[in-house]
Amino acid sequence: MAEHYNDPDLVILDSRGNVPYSYAHIPNSQPLGIEKVVKTNQYGANLVIEKDQTSTLFGSLGIDESKTVIIYGEYLDPSAARIAWTFLYFGHEKTKILDVGMATWQKKGLPVTREITKPAVATFVPKINSLIRIEAEELYKKLDTSIIIDTRSFQEFMAGKIPNAILFPFTDGVGEEGLLFKEKDELLRIFDEQQIPKDKELVCYCALGHRASNVFTQLRLAGYENVKLYDGSFADWAGRRLPLG
Repeated sequence: MAEHYNDPDLVILDSRGNVPYSYAHIPNSQPLGIEKVVKTNQYGANLVIEKDQTSTLFGSLGIDESKTVIIYGEYLDPSAARIAWTFLYFGHEKTKILDVGMATWQKKGLPVTREITKPAVATFVPKINSLIRIEAEELYKKLDTSIIIDTRSFQEFMAGKIPNAILFPFTDGVGEEGLLFKEKDELLRIFDEQQIPKDKELVCYCALGHRASNVFTQLRLAGYENVKLYDGSFADWAGRRLPLG
């Protein structure tokens, strides 16, 4: 990555928000805070934004189908994963997450700047990938057939969960020394220990869908293909007064 930040085919996005970005960021990157890719429903849940919003937002960042999007963030912050999932949901498969947090990038002495990049506006055409998202009504019908993964803390899990959910805190798949994710072999070992099968539909949720996006990414890195995000997550589920486990 450090050798490629000047590549014109890359669009580099900083998921930390405008203030951290203003102090120091990777050259040629642009800020894209998580608040830009979610909308809040009546239950306080953070749902994915509307399709037409992405055309304007992602186009303003200079993104079209030819560009590879690189998203970076901070260690233990799931924002980069939630933003990456949003791009995947809207059909942009050329989406990657930088494997180290920004603090580690700086500790390694890699380039940073305060200069702001203003790209030319591009045409982004969203193509929804419904295979990686699930909504409450559908999940309710699949409580006995899908593997539901609660990515919150033990304390949150014990206070109330979606029925039949199993606990896998997102931090269990986070790497060490500033790495955002563990290596594939280690993730496979952990998921195998948790008896998470590859032949069933997996649904990830948390409180607002951010930590669950991180585990969605962990599972995809480990080679799991049938993985969905319940972006409404527990806020949406509880707000609808659906059954609790």
